[in-house]
Amino acid sequence: MQSGTKKAKRGKKGRKAGLFAFLAFFAFIASPSPFNSTGDLARPALGQAQQNQAQQNQAQQNQLRSALISLGERLFKDDRFSTPEGDLPASCSNCHMFDQDPQGLRAYADFLNRSWVSSRAQDRRRLGLRNSPTIFDVAEAPRLHHDGEFGSLEELVKGTISGRPMGWLPGEEARAFERARAVILKDGGAENYRNQFKAVFDVDVEKLNRDEVVELMSKAVSGFIRNLKTRKDSPYDKFIEANRLESKPAPGEDCKAFARRLLARINSLESKGAVKLTNGFDAKAFKGLKLFYDARAGNCATCHTPPLFTDFSFHNKGVSQLDYDRVHSDGKFAALPVPGAASARRPSPQFRENPSRERPGEADLGFWNFVDLKTSPLRRAGESDDAFLRRMIATFKTPTLRNLAYTQPYFHNGSIQTLEETLGEIIRLSDMARAGRVREGDEELAKIRIGEAEIAPLVAFLNSLNEDLKKSY
Repeated sequence: MQSGTKKAKRGKKGRKAGLFAFLAFFAFIASPSPFNSTGDLARPALGQAQQNQAQQNQAQQNQLRSALISLGERLFKDDRFSTPEGDLPASCSNCHMFDQDPQGLRAYADFLNRSWVSSRAQDRRRLGLRNSPTIFDVAEAPRLHHDGEFGSLEELVKGTISGRPMGWLPGEEARAFERARAVILKDGGAENYRNQFKAVFDVDVEKLNRDEVVELMSKAVSGFIRNLKTRKDSPYDKFIEANRLESKPAPGEDCKAFARRLLARINSLESKGAVKLTNGFDAKAFKGLKLFYDARAGNCATCHTPPLFTDFSFHNKGVSQLDYDRVHSDGKFAALPVPGAASARRPSPQFRENPSRERPGEADLGFWNFVDLKTSPLRRAGESDDAFLRRMIATFKTPTLRNLAYTQPYFHNGSIQTLEETLGEIIRLSDMARAGRVREGDEELAKIRIGEAEIAPLVAFLNSLNEDLKKSY
């Protein structure tokens, strides 16, 4: 009896243990797997407290970024950093306007062929060296200014607040920076610069020296400029989207290969009657698009590569030559003495100057002044220093073609007022290049083969790259 009772108890306990094991196994298979689809141990989901902290951190970052942009925009528009010894108080926004001028909206450019600078007793000039380009999307450029003078936005800002755009002369950089620091420290009101620098950089500017203040100024203005981006919602962009076309080259794909591939896809759609024209992109713009991407016609995409329609590189289209010969007569630029790599002192004030009858040895040679002969990716295999530097004569950075309706006049010297005239000038220059009459002309220039009949459709295409600047800027 005793033995039977013990067996009964053991059997009862066994059934309970089996039931427990079954329930545990069912709970295990019903619960989410601790492994992801690749077999790796999955990370646990954030708890509510962690999610709240992450959201709070993001909100703080957004607030700090907004404060940086506000500070940068205020510095950008402040004309007190310009020299008191000139006759034209200036700020960054004098040359890079948006809606300040009653003539109309600008894509952060001005209306002048060459931007004005403050006249000084030592330098009476009114015209600056070049036209002011748009600064939309400029943060993506590896080098800045038409001649590639600066390698970063911060360098550009420091060079501007101490340079000729603000009325300062060469050698006055230290004075310019001292003035900038004084303006920051003396600024009054509740939203003064001291409070703004504290909020953005957590510093007391009174305790910073001149160079430290200028460094933070450059970071703030650069932060504002980096926020200036095109929306990529022009009629062209909507046409590309509607037809499911590629908007930019694939990784590693060069501009010519992309142009061929895109044009082949467009021709295929057209042969099937499947092209979808969209609002603002009509049949004329479509014809212009095909001319633009055709290497045997416009050959435009070789340098003006989407989505920003620039390769950020430097090319000689002959514009500086025309500028020089217009003053000194045809053929004079070809005979202008330019030193070789061994003797050249670059950058050279002589070759960063507007041509004039009084000084026939002066010209604007662009990137020739700043190209690094040893590290530049533009240098070809086996090319000597002299050959490379010679090829860089009168090269200038490829401008973006977006928002051209808001950036005229055109070219780095602002010599052309309309798109029709611009294309007419390019036709003339390409003819000159094929005849060997452009000194160190870019090899792609001679490959442009368009005539008067192609101007209207190309203009229609270029106008399709304009955005509505009244919207969300």
